[in-house]
Amino acid sequence: MKKKKYFLLSIFIFIALVMFFLNNIANFVINIQWFSNLGYLSVYFTKLKAVLKLMIPLFLISFIFIYFYYKSLRKSFIKTNHIHEISSSRKKTEKIIFLVSNCAVSFILAYSTAMRYWSTILQFSNSKNFDVKDYIFNKDVSFYIFKLPLIQSILNTLIIFVIVLIVITFIFYGLFLVKDNISSIEFTDHKSKVKHLKGKLTNLAGRQLAVLFLIGLIFIALNFVLKTYYLVYSPRGIAFGASYTDVKVTLLFYRVIAIICLCMAIIVFLNVRKHNFKPVFISIALVVILLVAENLTSLGVQRFIVKANEMELEKPYLNYNIEMTRKGFNVENIESRDFDVKNDLTKNGLKDNKDIFENLKINSVSPTLSFYNQVQVIRYYYNFNDIDVDRYNINGNYNQVFIAPREINIDAIEPNTWINKHLKYTHGYGVVMNKVNSVSEQGQPNFIMKDIPVENNTNIEIENPRIYFGENTDYYAITNTKTDEFDAPKGGENQTNRYDGKDGVKLNFANKVLFALKEKDINILLSNDITSDSKLIMRRNIMERVESIAPFLKYDTDPYTVINNGKLYWIIDAYTTSNKYPFSEPYNGINYMRNSVKVIVDAYDGTTDFYVVDNTDPIIKCYEDIFNGLFKDVSEMPKGFKEHFKYPQEMFSLQSKVLEKYHMTDPYIFFNGEDLWQISKNGLNLTDSETKDDEQKNNEVPYVVTRLPGEDKTEMVMLNYFNMRSKQNMVSIFAAKMDGDDYGKLILYKFPPQKTIYSPMLFNNTIRQDDYISKEIKLWQSNNSDVILGETIIIPIQNSLLYIEPLYIVANNSSGIPEMKRVIMYNGNKVVIEENIEKAIESLFGASDKQPGKENANESQQSTPEDGSIENNEVKKAKDLFNKALEAQKSGDWSKYGEYINELGKILNNIN
Repeated sequence: MKKKKYFLLSIFIFIALVMFFLNNIANFVINIQWFSNLGYLSVYFTKLKAVLKLMIPLFLISFIFIYFYYKSLRKSFIKTNHIHEISSSRKKTEKIIFLVSNCAVSFILAYSTAMRYWSTILQFSNSKNFDVKDYIFNKDVSFYIFKLPLIQSILNTLIIFVIVLIVITFIFYGLFLVKDNISSIEFTDHKSKVKHLKGKLTNLAGRQLAVLFLIGLIFIALNFVLKTYYLVYSPRGIAFGASYTDVKVTLLFYRVIAIICLCMAIIVFLNVRKHNFKPVFISIALVVILLVAENLTSLGVQRFIVKANEMELEKPYLNYNIEMTRKGFNVENIESRDFDVKNDLTKNGLKDNKDIFENLKINSVSPTLSFYNQVQVIRYYYNFNDIDVDRYNINGNYNQVFIAPREINIDAIEPNTWINKHLKYTHGYGVVMNKVNSVSEQGQPNFIMKDIPVENNTNIEIENPRIYFGENTDYYAITNTKTDEFDAPKGGENQTNRYDGKDGVKLNFANKVLFALKEKDINILLSNDITSDSKLIMRRNIMERVESIAPFLKYDTDPYTVINNGKLYWIIDAYTTSNKYPFSEPYNGINYMRNSVKVIVDAYDGTTDFYVVDNTDPIIKCYEDIFNGLFKDVSEMPKGFKEHFKYPQEMFSLQSKVLEKYHMTDPYIFFNGEDLWQISKNGLNLTDSETKDDEQKNNEVPYVVTRLPGEDKTEMVMLNYFNMRSKQNMVSIFAAKMDGDDYGKLILYKFPPQKTIYSPMLFNNTIRQDDYISKEIKLWQSNNSDVILGETIIIPIQNSLLYIEPLYIVANNSSGIPEMKRVIMYNGNKVVIEENIEKAIESLFGASDKQPGKENANESQQSTPEDGSIENNEVKKAKDLFNKALEAQKSGDWSKYGEYINELGKILNNIN
């Protein structure tokens, strides 16, 4: 009967556990299928196998150790107290309680340790040398990044384990002391009973506590040994890393404390066995006194010795910090070039730089994205999330372009039913592309790809424009159901599509149950549209997808779209990072960063490939060994992708931040802060208050196609500009190359410090202060139009700097479309504003200094009366056309607006 009772109880407990962990089980089974479809099942099992390999032996070691430790305690207690009999029923209960408690404690310790440290252990066992050593302990950087964390973790775990044993010791004796007060234990005589009642807990556990204190003090000694290595991360000095005081004072104290702890461990062990606990308290007091002494001594040395001789004493450590920070953020090999700004470029020099002027960027991301979402969504359920900058060989010419994928905006679908969301509107369609160096007559992007079906005016083929995986696809889709998927509008009808890609998990009955549990969506189980051939496509958001496969990498927040081999792909930059690089100054919580991986995701079938592009990075080499089969060498990448590699903006921005201070390599200049920089802001806002959008524009780093000074070819580069700290005088341009073999080459153009060179902010202030431009802006604003300034681009040409900025006008209403109406250009001598880039160049470098719209007084006085009457008629016509254009603009009739403006332009030309 009892056996049946225990059997039923076991069945009940099993069912309860299954129900409790049902969601975890569903996720586990689904993940196995998902990773298997992607070809990364071994990657998924890497963590599982590592955790089990670590957890099982840890559990057994913990269980066995606690078991025998408990037996030792129990035996000692019985022997000490002359106990000859224990109630059998209580003995059995005691055993069950102990075994269950031991299992629970051992499982918790083993599981928490394995889950926390599995990755650290694998990194330790697969560590790779950096071939860079720290300057204090002469250890390779790999010791700090791969090995020290594990050693520290093991020590922490052992300390916790000792604490657990101490707690168990006190609980054990405490329970037995309580039991003594109830007559479940019989003693041989009253004398032993009295002796037991008078005895103290510490006396009973003397031997066990002696061993535990011995081990504890040894661990404390080891902890202080490890603390010496952490001095390479000390923030005490003028720069990050060990300082003079750390090396000469703190390091010595830590070593002394470690030796004292070892000596005291032996003394404590010998005395505690004799029930003398004074050495324990003496040891604790001595360590505390030494720590206080270390703190006071360090403060004294820092205040009375270092502060008065800081440069002399801190110089070597400052050098360590500069060198290691530059290595950590990969800026130590920047090529520095002096750039003597003379601004002497003339019209005759334009021919030699024709390739630069042909690629001047006059489109800006923010207004172009707004325009895309106004005129190219085609249907209300599409949207453009972002615009990417890239370059393509179009009809034989190297062109920089804006490209944006058209994704489904599921929140806009009406009615937003379950079928519409998950079965019908499953994918986006096509891309929009325009050249950045030209606009239409109306100032709108000059499309070379647009509409649905894709109207393609290039030699770039797109055979499959469907986008099942993107930045906005945060929901699952079910394909091959009885409901056809909406594909694209064509004329007055809607085309449908049936997904034939390889991604997706087959929805048999078991999987339907599992997905219903995982997604908490009963419709998956109840829908009659789902058949045995249906597949559920999950993790369609490309960022969620890559993070699920390789969560140990850090990903750039701006993936970009690429057209290659007739299909659409996403390229995502992935970084290896660390906060443990010795002496390197942390930025945003890290002090080491490499763009070691490019991830390519097929926008149609979700195929995800990780390509290693930096084989010099020891961290990615370590991960390659740990996650066998995850990474591919860049040489295996299909043809056509490398041409679209971009130097990642997130890394470039961080390197720029580092260079604000660490462009200085001379420790004396660094110490005195003589040459601190700051990244330039655009200062684009035309109002008094700055919005979040303005702040984002101010931090945009431009990609441009140009030919840098000293280079012999046109290429796409990324530029950033530096001012003097707290000043608006520009001192440098930072450039990152990204074409061909020059990918990742960094160049710093430094300007003469004695010259005043306009930063983007000063350039925009010049625009505001120019009488003619400010009047033009006020005129547009007074006609219910908003004026938007685009990106400020500063191009170095020969010994000159050319400033370019587009000006957009948008009607001040919800349906306003931004149109580029003027180009502002500046060369250090004068600023001009014109209708297009050609006129701006002519006005800036031409013979005439006449500003557009400014009348020449002498010519006006020489007009004859006849000329004046003709001119009056023309002016009247011009005013009428201008008023009509304004009405058309207000009503949103941009076609008529363009016609009126064109006619107005002809009349104004006749007047001139």
